[in-house]
Amino acid sequence: MKVKIFTKIIRSKRGFLPHSESSSDCGLEAEVNLWLASKPDIEITNITQSQSGGSWFPSTIVISVWYQ
Repeated sequence: MKVKIFTKIIRSKRGFLPHSESSSDCGLEAEVNLWLASKPDIEITNITQSQSGGSWFPSTIVISVWYQ
């Protein structure tokens, strides 16, 4: 069993309404998808996601992909 961990710090947007239609994950989804595409022969056994921070500090998102 192996694990690949992806981490990004997400800066909060100013104001309550989003100002753009761009992705708010700072490229994290694309990074995970690119890694998965480069590993076609692995078997994913579990994926977890967690987030910390937020209101006063930037959010940190962690995605763990457990695979064989």
